This record gives sequence, structure tokens and C-alpha cells, in this order.
Amino acid sequence: MISRKRRYRKYREKNNNYLIIFGIVICIILGITFFYIGLKYEEKSEYIYSYEAKKSDNYEALLKPNQFYTSNTLPKDLYYASKSIDKFGLEFKYDFNGSKEADISYNYNIIANMVATVANNDDKGKEVWNREFKILDNTSSNISGDEFSVNEKVDIDYEYYNNLARSYEEVYGININAILKVYFNISYNINLQGLDENSKTINDYIELDIPITSTITNIEEKYQNTTSEEIMPQITKGTSTTKFVYYIFSAIFIISAIALFIIMKKVIKKTPKEIYKSNMKHVLKYYKDLIVTISNKPDFSHLKLMELNCIDDLIDVAEQNNCNIIHYEVMKNEESELYVIINEYLYMYVITGEKLK
Repeated sequence: MISRKRRYRKYREKNNNYLIIFGIVICIILGITFFYIGLKYEEKSEYIYSYEAKKSDNYEALLKPNQFYTSNTLPKDLYYASKSIDKFGLEFKYDFNGSKEADISYNYNIIANMVATVANNDDKGKEVWNREFKILDNTSSNISGDEFSVNEKVDIDYEYYNNLARSYEEVYGININAILKVYFNISYNINLQGLDENSKTINDYIELDIPITSTITNIEEKYQNTTSEEIMPQITKGTSTTKFVYYIFSAIFIISAIALFIIMKKVIKKTPKEIYKSNMKHVLKYYKDLIVTISNKPDFSHLKLMELNCIDDLIDVAEQNNCNIIHYEVMKNEESELYVIINEYLYMYVITGEKLK
């Protein structure tokens, strides 16, 4: 065989290694998933303490002497004629229950805020006066356990606050809408026994709003009946080890994806025969209308040989001269020659089993 220098036109080939591609995708997804889980694992902490606090109130209206009511008190949840009221007897209840025993210190008080507003464009009006009154001084206590209860009764001198609001109107010559906001405030610190670093301070309240300057009075409850919460988060034991395991799995899958990619690109190679067959399949597919295959090699000794480096050049010669391309397989599954004869010239392009570049 005469040694020839060959250069081939590049073209893309479809890769049929679908299983490998699928494996690469799965490994990448799993690798990212395990890495993300490991990264976020510390956020999955467990709470070592929870509590629930139930709040309630009760009250009654104590009436001034009158000729209209047979009793000197009226129960809660009624509308009351403001001028008939002497006092309100209020009762606040607070029941705390924790999930386990702890050292709990708590304190509470009762205050009242007189809030006076004047009419404005918005529904709330514009505040012109706010004064705080101490109803019950701070009371403190400590327990070691999982529950405690507070029950406090106080009297609100409704007539006193009503007269005070009316005096404000007379002195300043304005009509106000006054509400007495009565707060039962409680604060407690929870400290788990033996774990001084795990402590939590909770602030809670019960609010009752009493209209003062209106002709009809109805007390409004403005609080949630139950407060509950999980507190004192603690990282689950063994988190560091578990986190490391997730990272290991992530690394394994990522490395596997890289390995599969390398296998697909570099390890799995076509044999020369496979490359030759692929080359011929490509040529016969795209240029079949021009190609005529023969079984015996003709005698071209009387023609001048013109070796071509690119199949496109051979195709151009054939199309420009409106002639066929003769195909002869020199070595089965190894080498073929393509010819175009124009006058005394033989144009030839050689297809082998070398990998296209």
C-alpha cells in the first residue's frame, strides 16, 4: 500500500450510551441532594422544652344604688348603662403547664392605661391623652416543677375614671373617646434543671378594654386564650457524624458521575472497524444519490491520480461535472476508496478506520 497523508472533515456523531448518561444525571442529582441535606442538617434541631399557658378572665359590674335593678351586680358579657356602674370586679386567671420540670421564676402586675382620642379621618382617631394607673404592684414567685397558676381579683373604680375623663373634656373643651385598657402582665423565666445555658424568658398578657365616655359600656377581651410554644432548641446528638456521612455520600455520587463521564469519553472507544463503519454509514447516508458501489477495482493506470484531503472536495467535483462517485472497498471493514473520473484525471478520497478529528 502506498503511504498517504489523510485529513478528514469533522462531523458530530450521536452517542448511544444512554445508560451511562442516565447514570451520570442520577449521580449528580443524588450528590447535590446529599450535600444539601448535610449542609442544612444542623437546622433540624429538636426542642427540649414546650409549654402551654391558658388565659381567662371573669368580671361583674357593681351598680350604684338605683330603682331599676333588683340586684346590685350584673354578670359579664352584657351591655351596661354607663351611669349605672360604680365599679367593675375583674378576675384574671393564668394557668401554665410545661413539658418537664424546670426552675421557673415569674412576676406579674396589673396596670390600666387611659387612652383618649378625638375624631379623625381614620377609624382609630387621634390620641390626645394617655395616662397609666397602677392597679396591682409587681408580685414575684419561684417554683421548681412543671406548672403554676395565678388568680388575681381587682376592682376598677369605673366612676372615678369616668369623672376624670369628663373633667378632661371640661377643662380643655373637647369631646374625647376614652377607653381604659386594663392589662394583666406576666413575665417568667424558665430554666431547665441542670442546664443553666438553656433558659428562656416569656412575656405574656391579658387585656380588657373598658369604654369610659360612652353612654353604653361593654368590656372587650383582646387576647388569645392560649399561648403555646416549643423553646430551647438543641442540636440532635450525633449531628456532626450524620452530617459527615451525608457529605461522604455526596462525594461518592459526584466522584461516580465524574468516573462515568470519563468512561463515556475516554475509556469506551470504538474499534477501527466500528469507526470505519460509522464513516461509511455517514457517507452513504448523505451522498447515496451520487455513489455507485463496485466489487472489482478498475484499472486506473492510464489516469492521472489526484488525491483529495476532504470528502467535500470530491463531492464538489462530482456535482460540478454531473457525474457519479465510484465506491470500491479495498479491505473489508477497514478501507474504502471513492473515485471521480473526469477526462484523464482520477480524483480519489480514501476512507479508513481512523478516528475522525
